[in-house]
Amino acid sequence: MSIRNYLLSVCSVLMLSSAASADDAPTGLISELSGKDASSWSGLQAYGLNLGGWAASGINYNTANPSDRNNGPVSMTDRAGEFHLYQLNLFIEKTVVKDASWDVGGRFDFMFGTDTRYTQATGHWDTGLISQRDLRFYDIALPQAYVEVFAPIGNGLTGKFGHFYGIIGYEAVPSPLNFFSSHSYSFKSSPFTATGALFNYALNEQWSLNLGAITGADNFARDLGAMSHTSGLTWTNAETGTTVSFSVLQGDVYKNPSSELVYYSAIAQQNLGKWRYVLQHDRGTQQNAIAQGQNAEWYSVVQYLTYQMTDTWGMGVRGEWFRDHNGFRYSAGAANYYAMTAGLNWKPNSWLMIRPELRYDWSEAQIAPFDGGQRTDQVLLGADAVIQF
Repeated sequence: MSIRNYLLSVCSVLMLSSAASADDAPTGLISELSGKDASSWSGLQAYGLNLGGWAASGINYNTANPSDRNNGPVSMTDRAGEFHLYQLNLFIEKTVVKDASWDVGGRFDFMFGTDTRYTQATGHWDTGLISQRDLRFYDIALPQAYVEVFAPIGNGLTGKFGHFYGIIGYEAVPSPLNFFSSHSYSFKSSPFTATGALFNYALNEQWSLNLGAITGADNFARDLGAMSHTSGLTWTNAETGTTVSFSVLQGDVYKNPSSELVYYSAIAQQNLGKWRYVLQHDRGTQQNAIAQGQNAEWYSVVQYLTYQMTDTWGMGVRGEWFRDHNGFRYSAGAANYYAMTAGLNWKPNSWLMIRPELRYDWSEAQIAPFDGGQRTDQVLLGADAVIQF
C-alpha cells in the first residue's frame, strides 16, 4: 500500500514492478491483441470513461507440507500446493480533471478470486453475493464504488464519497501495485477499505493532507452508529526522491460496547537511482477486543529494498517484525512474528508481470502458529503472474 489511495498510487506500479521507465505505461493485453485499449474497444472512451482490469494467479509450495494445506497466518497466498486465481479485478472509472473548474468522476471495482475473503466489507455490502459452499475459497468483493468531486478551491480540493480503499499502510490490495506476491503481517492487520467521505488537499508542492469521516475499518453498514475519522499528512521532495507520510484511523468498531480502534502508519520512502528503500512502522490498539473486556495491542516494523536491474528485471527483499501483544490478530497468544522475503520481478512486455519469491517465517509464540500448531517456522516458495487488460 504506498498510501492505499488507489488512484494516487497507480503511478507507483512501474517503480515497484519490473518496468523501469515512467513513460512505459502498460498498454494491456487487449491493446496488444486488438490495437485498441479496453475503453476504445468497448466504446466507453467516447463518454469519458475508462475500462480496465487485471488478473493475478499463482501457486505456493510449503516445505512443511501441512496436512490442511494452510500457509496461515500468512494471508492471501495462504494455500499450499494449490494453483489459485487470487484476483480477477475489473473496473470502470471517470478520472476527475484537476484544473480551474469543477469536475465529477468516480470508480467502481468488481473483484473475484481467493483474495476477496480478506477484502470484503462487513454490513451486507458484498459478503452475501455468492456462497463459499459452492466455490470453496472463491468469493466476490466490491472494494470500491465511489463518486469523486474536484473543487477549484485554493490549490484544489478533491473529495471521495462512497466505498473506497483507505489511506493506511504501504502495500496495496490491488495486486499490480505490489513488488511481492505475498503480503506482510502488518498488511493483514491493517484496515483495507472505508465507507464515507475522504477529502484530499494539496497544501503546496510538497505537503498534502487527507481528512475523512467513515463508518469504520472494513465496514459498510454493520453499525452506522460506530463512526471513525481518518486523516493523513504526506511530505514529498521530488529533488531528493523522498516521501514521508503519517496516517491514522480512530473510532469505534461497534457502537456498543466501547470498542475504540486506533491505528496509525508511518512510512518513509527514499529513491536512490535504481534503488528504492521503504521503512514502515504501524501500531494498532482496540478496546474490549478480547474476552473479559481486555484491550488488544499490536505493532510492527517492515523494511523494503528493491533494485531495478534492467528495464524488464527487478529484485527486492522485505524484512518484518510483527508483535501481536495479546494474540488478538493471529490467535497464537502473545507472539513475535518474523518474516524475510526475497523476490524477482520479470516484466517481458507491458501487460505481463511474473513474481517468483522465497519466504521464511518464524515466530516466538505461546502456541506454534504454523502447520496447524505443529511448527514455529515455515518456508514458502511462491510465484504468480499478473496480466493487465
